[in-house]
Amino acid sequence: MPSLSRCGLALLILLPLLGGPASAGDALDARLQIGIGLLPAVMAANKRLSRVESGQSLPVYLVYRENLHLARQLEEILSRVGKVRGNALDIKSISLGSLHNSKVDALATIFLVETLDSHLDEMIEFARERQLLLFSPFKGDVERGASAGFQVTHKVLPAVNITSLKASKIQLKAFFLRVAVKHE
Repeated sequence: MPSLSRCGLALLILLPLLGGPASAGDALDARLQIGIGLLPAVMAANKRLSRVESGQSLPVYLVYRENLHLARQLEEILSRVGKVRGNALDIKSISLGSLHNSKVDALATIFLVETLDSHLDEMIEFARERQLLLFSPFKGDVERGASAGFQVTHKVLPAVNITSLKASKIQLKAFFLRVAVKHE
């Protein structure tokens, strides 16, 4: 039997964890850790940031259904990033219901903290109407219409939904699109 590299072995151990949704009882699951780590790179690839004034903060909404504690954990991790393309991050944990009733900045990025199940289509439409980048770390959400996420094969690759990006009028840099898995 061929030997597995350390990376391959680690991936085999992580793969079962990567498919499931985060629940209120989970610590920080692997998909959330990978997603929150990839989010700054996806944001930096957004061409709209070239129009952002120096010193203007970039709003990031960590959207949750029920688990504010989980959103706060991710907020703490993301706050360590500090800046994306020279601009500070303005990170807010917000419930799904509150997001729909609040004024959302046009440069905002939405990160899904929990699976939205039947509410995902509504969130996709919300993001498209307001031209927001919607990042979901959950399996299958990019295929359903979230703007960005990731896919795990032999390595973790960013994933984008071209239709959603176009509908939201979001353009990502070419280098990012070259490495991303694209869905229509």
